[in-house]
Amino acid sequence: MEELTGIKRDYRAVSFALISAVVGVILMRLLVNLVRIPVEGYGGELLGDALFSLPVQLLFFLVVPFLIYKLYGRRTVKGVFEYSSIGKFKPYYLLALPVGFCVWIITIGVSSAWSAFLDLTGYNYVSGAAPMPAEFNFGFFIAEVLMTALLPAVCEEFCMRGGLLTTARSVFKTVGCVVFCGVAFGLFHQNVRQVFYTMLFGAFAAFLTIKLKSIYPAMLVHFANNFCSVFFDYADTYDFAVGGGLYDMINDLSANRAWALALAFLAVMVVGGGLTFIMLYLRERRVVAKKTEVIKDSAFDATNKRVVLMGEFDEQKIKDLEMEKEVYGAGYEEVKDKPSLRDMSIVIALGVVTLLTTVFTYVWGFFY
Repeated sequence: MEELTGIKRDYRAVSFALISAVVGVILMRLLVNLVRIPVEGYGGELLGDALFSLPVQLLFFLVVPFLIYKLYGRRTVKGVFEYSSIGKFKPYYLLALPVGFCVWIITIGVSSAWSAFLDLTGYNYVSGAAPMPAEFNFGFFIAEVLMTALLPAVCEEFCMRGGLLTTARSVFKTVGCVVFCGVAFGLFHQNVRQVFYTMLFGAFAAFLTIKLKSIYPAMLVHFANNFCSVFFDYADTYDFAVGGGLYDMINDLSANRAWALALAFLAVMVVGGGLTFIMLYLRERRVVAKKTEVIKDSAFDATNKRVVLMGEFDEQKIKDLEMEKEVYGAGYEEVKDKPSLRDMSIVIALGVVTLLTTVFTYVWGFFY
């Protein structure tokens, strides 16, 4: 049997982690639909969500991929964290929280447009969700925040913007990684109602992770986006002082002043883009400061117009400092790996499976 090393082993490890995620979602949806929940009403619905979410998020998206990257990938715990872009937390990452709010607002518009498109194609979704209790229940609220916001933000990001994105970066350039991770994240939900806006979200989260060299901003955006979905549902139902009536306002603008709603969405996009730019700027400033310190203690090759580092030549240090062009020359371009069809066979097969299950949700309401 062929001994896999380096990037080849990472291809296989990522494939196994994706099997865990994709098959885990299918199995748990089947199981939840077969199990009769003894509790009626909204509490029973939350219990059903817990029976699905906790194993899927904690086991299939987090624990199993972590063990695969550690044991099969032959990494230390620190090595798994580095492979998954988990490093030191920077204070400016907190700007991702208001970005997440902006993303949630944008998602409302995108998902509404997608739902309208599905309606035009004849798709008819009838929600079987139980109504919320007449009185606000803080325990239910916390349970929803945990299952809908916190766990997905940590576990889904670890699975989709962790090792998967790191390995994809050895194959694709930035645009390719963003597209690949966006499509993968959308199909991974295996739900036609979610596939479009989750593709866009997955692409944006991949962009943040690549540019900021950390998974934390994507986690924070994911948490804030999902938290807003839960919070404003409760705010609308129970008429909170903050957030109550937001949906009514959006519907009113949509019906009577569409131009004002369009301007509001545009303003939100500008704010979200501006905050994202600030995060990128703050990171770039730190990178330039580190480069400047190194260059001060280095020599300069005027003939080839490149920096010559003093001391032992360390490729990993050069990569960490992002000084490839300074050290290797302005014409430097990272060499990308070219995986074989065999290397990608499991990922392709999983893509076909998730595409089919997504189509099933459109045609037959599969898993609902």
